[in-house]
Amino acid sequence: MVKYKEVDPSEIDNLRRGRRGRVSYPILKGFLETGYFLASLDPESLNRTTQGMAASLGIYIKSHDMPIKVFQRTGTIYLMRLDVDEKGKEISDWREEEAKLEAKPLTQVELDKRS
Repeated sequence: MVKYKEVDPSEIDNLRRGRRGRVSYPILKGFLETGYFLASLDPESLNRTTQGMAASLGIYIKSHDMPIKVFQRTGTIYLMRLDVDEKGKEISDWREEEAKLEAKPLTQVELDKRS
């Protein structure tokens, strides 16, 4: 049987401590603070699989409309900034530039390099 104890409402702490367990925010904030155009995440420092982490980061980026692209190659997660170019010049209309990006088919030369 459950026991109840009367509590005065003034005794309850009304401060919210914030959500615990955030993974994506510190990673993405840290990446933006580095100033790098393109960076990889060290897989040893992650507590999750690379597929799970890349999915979590992608969802966070999309829901918060962040200027970052996340992708994977051979088990490594890469983060790329969309609001600056490779030389560090700021792109003010990065959303429009991202919409213009098209997927390019792989050439035979590229396929030969990868095999």
